[in-house]
Amino acid sequence: MKALVVYYSRTGHTKKAAETISDRLVCDTEEIIDTVDRSGPRGIICSGRQAMKKELTVIEDMKKDVSSYDIIIVGTPIWVFTMSTPVRTFIREYKDHFKKVAFFCTYGGVGVEKTFTDMGDLCGKNPVGVLALRMLELRKDYTGKVKEFVQSIEPRQ
Repeated sequence: MKALVVYYSRTGHTKKAAETISDRLVCDTEEIIDTVDRSGPRGIICSGRQAMKKELTVIEDMKKDVSSYDIIIVGTPIWVFTMSTPVRTFIREYKDHFKKVAFFCTYGGVGVEKTFTDMGDLCGKNPVGVLALRMLELRKDYTGKVKEFVQSIEPRQ
């Protein structure tokens, strides 16, 4: 199975999770690069407002050919009970190239189930696996959850 982990990370939490998943799967990764500056307090407010309104942004083109992968594993932070705006944009722009999908998210509050449902609805595919990592878990040993997630998306031998 040829897998690609695609993620957006404003603060580095989702990136940390993406790298752990990629290391476990021994697969490629690609970060979604947003053209909007989302740093600082103003960036937080703008990001939350855009996510709540389900707006899109402008992202850089993917360096890897998404259509050449058997599964795309999409990672997002949860912003105001939903996926981040850059991830929404990525799915909207590339969903026609997805064969299979799996999702993961990082979060501090609530909105996990809604986020995964929204991601599946947007790409028109049910995920073969999902993983939610609370911010506090990222400071501890969360590798067991990643292992279970990876096992759920790997084809059975």
